[in-house]
Amino acid sequence: MHIVTFAFATAISYVLAVVSSLIFPVLGAPGVSALYVAAAIYVPLGIWMGLWGCMAGYISCFFLGLYPSGYSLVQSFVWSWADFIEAFVPALIYRALKADLDFTVKRPRAAKLLPLFVSSGSIFLLLGIAIQVLWGATYGEPFTTIYAAMVYIGTALAAVGIILGLLAGNARTWMAQILSIIGAGLCSGLWGAGTLTIFNFPPPLPAELFWPVFIGWVLGDFIVLSVISTALLVALTPVFKRTGLLVRGWWA
Repeated sequence: MHIVTFAFATAISYVLAVVSSLIFPVLGAPGVSALYVAAAIYVPLGIWMGLWGCMAGYISCFFLGLYPSGYSLVQSFVWSWADFIEAFVPALIYRALKADLDFTVKRPRAAKLLPLFVSSGSIFLLLGIAIQVLWGATYGEPFTTIYAAMVYIGTALAAVGIILGLLAGNARTWMAQILSIIGAGLCSGLWGAGTLTIFNFPPPLPAELFWPVFIGWVLGDFIVLSVISTALLVALTPVFKRTGLLVRGWWA
């Protein structure tokens, strides 16, 4: 079951990575997306299944580097550790804090509001992405503005849900989630932007693109991990617990 889940998640991550990098590109940086939806798959998988999720992130990014990004085998090998890191950091934080994967809240009113905010945030973000893919990329305004507005609204709703979870739920679990979002975005962005512009064999992009790539990478990760990744953790963690897919260590 772990191998099947890992293989399926890797394939889905690659498809989403290609679509994200083509539809929401950081200009001048092939393979880098301002809204990297693939991270919403392998980052929660790393929290649930340890290194299985990390490897799903690495392999999907490796093939993204080869096609359609056009990097060499060596460049892709080095660069792809960014997505491994992106899944590894949250997995490490949850395990280091010994945070129970309990995203429920005890107060009745909060128990109703938290799923509403988190799910609504994801719906707004996904609808915005759909609008940009179907119409914004081809026709531009006003669809691009609508897409941007829905991204901002979805992110704000998810942020309210996360704060509500921190205040009314398991504080250690939600603090681990907040630290995971920040740590994953910064660490993966640093490695990803660095290996594209400063240290690689050779770096495929000029050094002056480090900051645009880093900022676009990190902000996009913050949005995706706050909204979609959090929603998946809230919705699917009970499923992983019931089916025995949840990994307490790193492999089993």
